[in-house]
Amino acid sequence: MLNFRPITLEDKQTIQTYIPSDGMQMCEYCFTDLMIWKDHYDTEICFQDGFLFIRMKTFPEKIPMYLMPVGSGDLEQACRTVMADAEENGVECTFCSIPEERIPEMRRILGDDYTIKLFDGSWDYLYETKKIQTFSGKKLQSKRNYINRFCKQWEGHWTYEDIDESNRDDAYQIHLKWCSEDESSCRQGMMYSGETCAVKIALDNLKALDLRGGILRLDGKPIAFTLGSAINSDTFVIQIEKADANIPGAYPMIAQQFAKRNCEGYAYINREEDLGMEGLRKSKKSYRPVKLLGKYTAVRKDSKLFGDSQSIDLEEI
Repeated sequence: MLNFRPITLEDKQTIQTYIPSDGMQMCEYCFTDLMIWKDHYDTEICFQDGFLFIRMKTFPEKIPMYLMPVGSGDLEQACRTVMADAEENGVECTFCSIPEERIPEMRRILGDDYTIKLFDGSWDYLYETKKIQTFSGKKLQSKRNYINRFCKQWEGHWTYEDIDESNRDDAYQIHLKWCSEDESSCRQGMMYSGETCAVKIALDNLKALDLRGGILRLDGKPIAFTLGSAINSDTFVIQIEKADANIPGAYPMIAQQFAKRNCEGYAYINREEDLGMEGLRKSKKSYRPVKLLGKYTAVRKDSKLFGDSQSIDLEEI
């Protein structure tokens, strides 16, 4: 049995030694994501036999799932260890967040007893950093228009500043206002407590998590903020982004200003998944991702955990 325990801030350095320094771009393998969402997904970890094992639970169903083990050594044996752990705990063994490039290897390991699926919303949106910094090109003309109108309307009235201990409460208040004004963005309130906890953990541990943040203000009033961290040498992940949707251009403005000031030197920006929410999907697609990072799930062919959920073809998104 694997000796799982809750993840802590003290695990950061050790976990990062298991995550590849390049190539891994999915948010689930970013320590910051694992840490700030730990209470929402009951995240637990275990270090054994040269691998990092991660166990989480879906929300709100609380179905136990295992991330694909990462580390050096025999991946097949590591997967067998996970299967044994699931059996000993009386739960169905399900592997989640499998990168597309690892599917052939996982198919070989898991054999005919498992099927590998891509469920709705299970992909990260990857963008070229320079495109977010400039919104150049015909396809991003509408974003440039929003930026230009914002700058013209609010010339001399808007400011941008980095987040630190002196202004982090302003960012927190933006989040609370966002949730109170648009419960649909929080799935009718279901995500409120979990996301609020994630934001609080992030803001309370900026330095420990190597988080960078930015606040956009109008006449001194905070209207938008962003928090993010690097997952590797070429990819920066945006963990949190909130803005006053009643102010046209607030979202693209905070995205651009943050990317200009904090993402220089990174080729890509991962703006994470859309959770299967149509409005969020439309927004993320409007920034013109260069790639969708599919996060696949391996389930037993006789599994009834996901009902009639069908696989999604990324090419159709």
